[in-house]
Amino acid sequence: MKQSKDGQKNGEQRREGRSTTQPDLTSDRERPNTPARAQLADAAEPALDSRAEPVLVGTGDPLAQAAELAKRGELQDAAAAYRAYLTRHPEEVMARRGLASVLELKGDMTGALGELGRAIDAQPDDVSLLCGRAAVQMALQRYDQAEADLRRAMKLDTESAEVFFNLGMLFCKRARWREAIEPLQHAAELDPSNPQGHYYLGEAYNQTDQLKLALASYEEAVKLQPTNYRALKGVGIVLDKLGRPAEATAAYQRARDAQRR
Repeated sequence: MKQSKDGQKNGEQRREGRSTTQPDLTSDRERPNTPARAQLADAAEPALDSRAEPVLVGTGDPLAQAAELAKRGELQDAAAAYRAYLTRHPEEVMARRGLASVLELKGDMTGALGELGRAIDAQPDDVSLLCGRAAVQMALQRYDQAEADLRRAMKLDTESAEVFFNLGMLFCKRARWREAIEPLQHAAELDPSNPQGHYYLGEAYNQTDQLKLALASYEEAVKLQPTNYRALKGVGIVLDKLGRPAEATAAYQRARDAQRR
């Protein structure tokens, strides 16, 4: 079964949030920390019962099977499979991480936050878990809590690209553009292959009128991810500001084409 368009969008936002995800902040500050993008689920996940067992393929590792269901877009069954496993193995952090990821894709940010909290209780020094929870906090616009998690993660790992990226993204969401530049620069140095890192750095430069640097960062994001329509739109905006309207028009057209794909 294929995942719905809404599911795909939620998935994109989530991935962007961590080291990849992206609200629409080029227009109103694109994604730079506007996590008003995520929407809370209207109802809690239904409890697992004997009449609603997920259909699993094969007889292998149940966590691998749950992950495969999520990969196929069968999010309800994936969540049920993770919950069934956690009923038998409540201490399994990997299962909680997987369930949190599925709940994020379903748009249930509150549920995801709860699972990540339980995982962090079990592994309080896991930097990736702290970054994941910070990303969900940002999606819920709980910026102070997100920053606390990222500051804690930074003390545990002073050279984590994931930490610096999320911290820079948080500053963007709070319109703290100048503060965003340093962590995003560091993130780009540590992980130059992440297009979102360059995109957000371009946003921070753009908002602080460092136009040539902004253009270079947006263009690097496009080079790494040609379908990144937000970065293409950023290119157009900067070219307009630089008095290059013909080139700006071409960039805007490319952005529209990429968004339709």
